[in-house]
Amino acid sequence: MSSKYQTINTEEWKRKEHFAAYRGPVKCGFSLTVKLDISPLIPFVKKQSYKFYPVMIYLLTKAVNQHPEFKMAMKAGELIVWDRVEPVYTVLHPETETFSALTSRCTGELDEFIKVYDETTERYRNDGRFFPEQAPENHFNISAIPWIHFDSFNLNIADFTDYFAPSFTIGKYQTDNNKIMLPLAIQVHHAVCDGIHVAKLINTLQEYCTHSDQV
Repeated sequence: MSSKYQTINTEEWKRKEHFAAYRGPVKCGFSLTVKLDISPLIPFVKKQSYKFYPVMIYLLTKAVNQHPEFKMAMKAGELIVWDRVEPVYTVLHPETETFSALTSRCTGELDEFIKVYDETTERYRNDGRFFPEQAPENHFNISAIPWIHFDSFNLNIADFTDYFAPSFTIGKYQTDNNKIMLPLAIQVHHAVCDGIHVAKLINTLQEYCTHSDQV
C-alpha cells in the first residue's frame, strides 16, 4: 500500500530559516527525557489483560499522528509530511540478547492493534535478523529498556542530515510519591521540530495515558 503525503514549499514555510540552518551549516538534533504519569493506565492494562509495551506503542502512534512535525521526511529532494506514520519498534530475543525491528500498522482500535502486534511478534519470534521485513518509508522509531528507570537517555546518531523520523525510548516504570511514572526519551531533528512541538506531543500523550479507556 503506497503512503500518501503532502509536499511543503520550504521557500514559503514559516520555518524556512530554521530548516535551512539546522539541515545545513548547523546540523542539529536534540533530545530530552520526560516522566509520564501512567497511574490510570496500569489498572486499565491489567483489567484488559493487555501487555504494556504494545499499548504504549499504540498510544505513541496515535499521539505522533496528531502532530505534523513528527511526520516529516525528505523525498525526491523535497520536504514532505506523511498523512500518517507507522511505528517501527524493537523486540528482544532473550536467547541471544539481540533485538529485531518490527512494524505493525496501527490504523484501528486498540484491541485490533494488540491482535496485529501479537501476530507480528509471533511471526518473527525465532527470526534474529535486525530487520526481518522492510520498514515502511512513513515510519518513526520506538525502543524499550524495561530494565532501567532512567532520568536521561540520549541516542547518538553519527549522520542524520535528512533523517527526520523521531525516536522514542521507553524505560522501566516505577512508583514515585504514589504515582506510577514512566521515563520516555525523545530524539528529534531540529530542522523540522522545536521544543514547543515536543511539549505539545507530550501533552497529547499524557492525555491518552490519563484517559486510555477513552482512546
